Amino acid sequence: MRSFLFGVLVGALLMLALGVGSLVLVGHALAVTDPLATSDVIVAVSGDNGPRTETAVALWKQGFAPLLLFSGSSLDPESVSSAELMKRDAVRLGVPAAAILVEPTASTTDENAKLTAQLMIDRGLHSAILVTSPYHQRRAALLFSRAFGYSGLVFINHPAEDPQWDPDRWWLREPSRSLTLVELAKLGASLVFGG
Repeated sequence: MRSFLFGVLVGALLMLALGVGSLVLVGHALAVTDPLATSDVIVAVSGDNGPRTETAVALWKQGFAPLLLFSGSSLDPESVSSAELMKRDAVRLGVPAAAILVEPTASTTDENAKLTAQLMIDRGLHSAILVTSPYHQRRAALLFSRAFGYSGLVFINHPAEDPQWDPDRWWLREPSRSLTLVELAKLGASLVFGG
């Protein structure tokens, strides 16, 4: 009987470890990161209250690109675009306005990717560092890859440093859990339906 209970306990612990390990793998799979390299522009898409802008500015200050590009509309059509608000924050953080491009109309990640690609082509820019929230990076990378397509544009992934989201413990508290689960559903839809 003791060996049976010991076997059940070991089995339960193994199942728990596999479950936790799977959740950690999900977090790290979403937060795809590439080695940093100098690029033409640092692209940050809207969608949070600061970490994306702060990370993009930090990369700019480290000399990884001469330009920043913020992309995103406003939820309220009467308000200033999210991209413009990100620009204002970047200027407050010490970036000259002349070093910032704004794409103010994208309302989805797919539109962020397509409109950013067109803006880069129009400006003769070829390479970008893509900054977004860690849980959003995988889907953004998928959509930017599609939008950049065969145009000769390239990008590398660099998730924002977001203290509110941890790839090792995202499932333990809100809003990390909800953000991640919604993002997984959107990633699935993007893989199946393309947008």
